[in-house]
Amino acid sequence: MAADPVDALFPEVGGEWDLSRLYADLEAAGGKPLKSTEKACLRGLLSRYRPGQIAYLLSWTSGALRVELNKGLYRSIEALAGQPGNTLRWEKVGNWLEAKGYRRARIASQPQAAVDWGAAPTLGVFFGRDRERSQLGQWLQDPSCRLLALWGQGGIGKTALAVHLVEQHNGAFTGVVWRSLRHVQTVPQLFRELAGESIDPLAWFRAQRRLLVLDDFETVLQEGELAGVYRQGLEGYGTLLTRVAQERHQGCLWAIGREQPKEVAIEAGEGQAVRSWRLGGLDESGSRDLLRQRGFTGQEGGLQELIQQYRGNPSALKMVAVTIRDLFDGNVVAFLKQTTLGLGDVLQNLLYSQFERLSPLEKDLLFWLALQRRPASLRQLREALTQAAADSLGAMESLHRRALVEKAPLEDTVHFQLEPVIGKYVNKKLLDEWGQEIEQLVTRKSLQDCLRLQSHALVEDVAPEAVQAAQIRLTLKPLKDRLQATLQHHGRSRGELMEALQSNRDFGGYTETNLRLLGLV
Repeated sequence: MAADPVDALFPEVGGEWDLSRLYADLEAAGGKPLKSTEKACLRGLLSRYRPGQIAYLLSWTSGALRVELNKGLYRSIEALAGQPGNTLRWEKVGNWLEAKGYRRARIASQPQAAVDWGAAPTLGVFFGRDRERSQLGQWLQDPSCRLLALWGQGGIGKTALAVHLVEQHNGAFTGVVWRSLRHVQTVPQLFRELAGESIDPLAWFRAQRRLLVLDDFETVLQEGELAGVYRQGLEGYGTLLTRVAQERHQGCLWAIGREQPKEVAIEAGEGQAVRSWRLGGLDESGSRDLLRQRGFTGQEGGLQELIQQYRGNPSALKMVAVTIRDLFDGNVVAFLKQTTLGLGDVLQNLLYSQFERLSPLEKDLLFWLALQRRPASLRQLREALTQAAADSLGAMESLHRRALVEKAPLEDTVHFQLEPVIGKYVNKKLLDEWGQEIEQLVTRKSLQDCLRLQSHALVEDVAPEAVQAAQIRLTLKPLKDRLQATLQHHGRSRGELMEALQSNRDFGGYTETNLRLLGLV
């Protein structure tokens, strides 16, 4: 009888996994023999193929294969791995079966490289990131990848992921060096330290297949400017990235930071020498694993909404888990009934350091996105700005490279929005600035330096009714209360302040509208 062609698919896993024992144990766990199709799917999943890709190779539809896997193979894997029923996602197959001992000891075909870890942290328990580990691991193994960027918000897990990947893939290099740029060096100083003498950086990469990891890359970039502008004296890092991307050598430079370097944005592409990955939060499965490690069962009511609210940000989830456990007795639903989104000191500090790096125009755009409480197009944001905003497109692109805005899923045109955690922080910053200006208004009886009252409306004229109601409740009312408290504290009357402000009718921007809303004109 002719051999089933399905049996020839995905043969590469045979040397890495104990397939004979795995097949036998899965048949025992499921109580029935495995079909050749199920064995092929298992091999494909262990090779990190997606179910849709496997379906194509099997000449099945994705839907039909999904049904087949759900009623057979997936249930057997759950039983064998000792996991709850109907919880398996395809990304977890390799992790679960490796944890049960079905993966052979790795053959030392790639000897471990000498790794100079520098200031890299020690890695604890690692959660999720199957998709990222697969793709970034392939890029690290690819000799044609000369420049790699991993970027995203502070606290999102960039460094932890990079440490994990270097531990897994350092055998692809003859040497690995990890350096944090938090303690800034110039490029010549850095390579003098690495080589023990003054050396052309590209000579260091040409000598051997080396990996240089530069963490905290944003520290060589200028604060208060659009993303990608280098600090004075550190422009050599831009030149280094360009040369590493364009010149011939056998090494790889990996830049990790909160911003995508402009040299990477220009050159990156699939199959190119430059690759780029914006790191988001953990997926739901990884987030639940993290919360389990923090004392949750992973099945609590409201957990999916909690993960969505914080977009799977591991730092945020770790902090909010403590709050829920200590103040709400582990009741996620009770925590979510609050009107406010908890940030925690550590996350606020991370967002503060990132916010302070922004240019004035970038801050203006973030404030408007937070105030509008809905996705906005670039045209809508331009119309709201009081200043000439010829570079609003460049500023929005810069915010995207800093991982501070996300594109909203609207079909007609590109809209932008803020993640809930970032929106919460930016709203608080905006209220603080308005509050400080109200204090100045009362004490000085002058509009001098009240720039935010001029540049942003407390309540939008053209916003949907529900948005206006939220702006009145969350913005206008707290500021009116603060105005009244400040007047009382300084022994001033509202009429006295109104009379003083009448002498300056050249308000400009949104000032007059805002004063009217505050009851001062």
